Amino acid sequence: MFRSGRMFKKILVPVDGSELAKKALDYAEMLAKTFDAEIILFQVVHPLFTYRSPEAVAPFLMMDFNQKELAEKYLASLAEELRKRDSKVTTKLKIGYQVAMEIIKFTKESGVDLTVLSTHGRSGISRWVLGSVAHKVLFGAETPILLIYMKK
Repeated sequence: MFRSGRMFKKILVPVDGSELAKKALDYAEMLAKTFDAEIILFQVVHPLFTYRSPEAVAPFLMMDFNQKELAEKYLASLAEELRKRDSKVTTKLKIGYQVAMEIIKFTKESGVDLTVLSTHGRSGISRWVLGSVAHKVLFGAETPILLIYMKK
């Protein structure tokens, strides 16, 4: 079925600092070892809108550098944890507002073969109010998705 012997070369794991997102790492690690693949830890940091003066018509984007630094340390910590268990890992930090769109865009640009992410599987009003990154990625991505459902 798979002539190359390697189905997945790059496995993307979007993380956001939550325990839920971290749960996907176990599955990604298992698949990465099976297929001798690279794990890419991916996080999106939101910029802040600020107005420089009351006369300014358009808001300017400003980066909370403390938030960016914390995200970089978090990614480095997760990567180190995985490397200690002999996984090939890289990290990528993006700045943006639409997390799902950043994930989808990155998979296209970087040749990602599989995205592994966790979800609570919210439905109804809670998904409408909170949104669902997993849902948007699932229906917007052009590559395979492994969705890990974590029941509350």
